[in-house]
Amino acid sequence: MQLDLMQRVAAARNITAAGRELGLTGSLAARQIASLERALGVRLFQRTTRSVRLTEAGERVLEWAHDTLNGFADLDDSVAAMVQVPRGTVRLAVNHYAAGSYLPLVLDEFNAQYPDIRLSIVATDNLVDLVADGIDVAIHSGRIPDSSMVGIRVRDVIRVLCASPKYLEQAGVPNALEDLTKHRCLVHSSNEPLNWFFRCGDKTVGVPVRTGIEADSHNVLLELARHGLGIARLGRNIVRADIEAGRLQRVLPDYACVYPSGEVPSLWILYPNRRLLYRTRVLVDFLAERLAALTDFGGVGLDAPAVRRGGG
Repeated sequence: MQLDLMQRVAAARNITAAGRELGLTGSLAARQIASLERALGVRLFQRTTRSVRLTEAGERVLEWAHDTLNGFADLDDSVAAMVQVPRGTVRLAVNHYAAGSYLPLVLDEFNAQYPDIRLSIVATDNLVDLVADGIDVAIHSGRIPDSSMVGIRVRDVIRVLCASPKYLEQAGVPNALEDLTKHRCLVHSSNEPLNWFFRCGDKTVGVPVRTGIEADSHNVLLELARHGLGIARLGRNIVRADIEAGRLQRVLPDYACVYPSGEVPSLWILYPNRRLLYRTRVLVDFLAERLAALTDFGGVGLDAPAVRRGGG
């Protein structure tokens, strides 16, 4: 407990905040750190009214603590693998739409099958760096990941253009790609916000779009499209129910939405390019099998959370 607390204090530079992560009060966390300092006979942190930072001795002890905790984790994982009872915590990053649509059904089955694995889910539509953010696994829709990460490709993701009948009645229905320049487009801020690319036969064509509203969440873009604020480009599975119910209409359905390279996004299960703990491998294998078997993803067409390239 004390070594774990020390690592958290060093990262947060705040004893109270670090203690809170472990369910400790600020005063109890401070006493734990003081107890560790007395046991080691050195001052680990230089404390001021504004921050807490490691001393030179503290940096040495932190290196030892890191190696020690990793050693315990590896030992525990090895024993779990031997008896085939995976246990421990796995941090999983997903986008908000996935977290609220298809993922709970998948994880319900996973939890029933592996009750000793604790999942810590990070729901975000922002860029994540697997190593820097301490993420073990990410469900990622987008481009092929770079060599710093290991990826299991699950399937292609098909995106479509759509708008509400209200918007199309007011602004007109675009009949050619060039017509998009005259329309209000709802764009994702980290996903080609200035140009949309399409495959026309054997060619890839880029079209500059007039941004009506920009957002960093596909959930927000979906709601904006439903309310008639412009044309959105979203995953086909995300908008399927709205299209079937008539709340949204397909626009320019003969053109495939692609990246500048001409490739379509894919659904990936990603993890850092390093040896996987047994519990993490169990989750990766489970997700790969279950997500590939789903016939309707609900939220897989999203391009977030994107994984920052070079993060590994």
